[in-house]
Amino acid sequence: MSDLPLTERGRLLSELASTLATLPTDRAQTWRLGEAMRLMLGADGVAITLEYLSDNRVTLCASNDVAAALESLQEVLGQGPGYEAATHDVVVVAHLDGEADQRWPMLAQTLQSRYGPLTVYAVPVHANGGLGGVATLHNGHRQPLAEPDDRVVFLANAIGAALVTDAAGHPEGPLQSGDGWSSRSLVHQATGMVMAQVRVTPDDALALLRGHAYALATDIDDVAERVVSRSINFSNFDVEGD
Repeated sequence: MSDLPLTERGRLLSELASTLATLPTDRAQTWRLGEAMRLMLGADGVAITLEYLSDNRVTLCASNDVAAALESLQEVLGQGPGYEAATHDVVVVAHLDGEADQRWPMLAQTLQSRYGPLTVYAVPVHANGGLGGVATLHNGHRQPLAEPDDRVVFLANAIGAALVTDAAGHPEGPLQSGDGWSSRSLVHQATGMVMAQVRVTPDDALALLRGHAYALATDIDDVAERVVSRSINFSNFDVEGD
């Protein structure tokens, strides 16, 4: 759970909603969530990879060739800032210019020769109470992100919660409380209301519900009930009570 004040969590979620509303709806939701994160944090590129340390590792989005190459090279070499973030569950910042950061010399030299010097930010992404993956952002050499680390971590985890699916891959994901059909129906009703409030796709509306659930350390059913009862309005909202 984030230590950010509720007002700051609300600001970031509101900005996420408004950013998603500006993105093309014909692109995959994974791309839209990654692109929203990239834009909000002022990064040149982003990749989000789930199950980072397992044989089921999958990169859900890579916003450009550099982001894709960074993920691919780390997987081939079995090392890099993403691996360190996933192994130790910490934010890792690396200046990869072939000289300044000597932790992964082959990775740094390869990237330097192809793309020039980069600053890489690897942020653990949590889901369902455990480490779900890593969001890896990059910028030009030593160019900072637009938000400090605690806000970067919150946003990465809110988006991580939004990307969770159930074992069968259904976009609604597992119901975390409630009583079956009536609970899922409530989530669907809330999804429709969020779509109307901020003019986003059904998938993005559901992602925002999940992100809000993460912000409140609750489940999606509780957030859906608050939306339907109009105690939460995504068009102009603050995160309400812990």
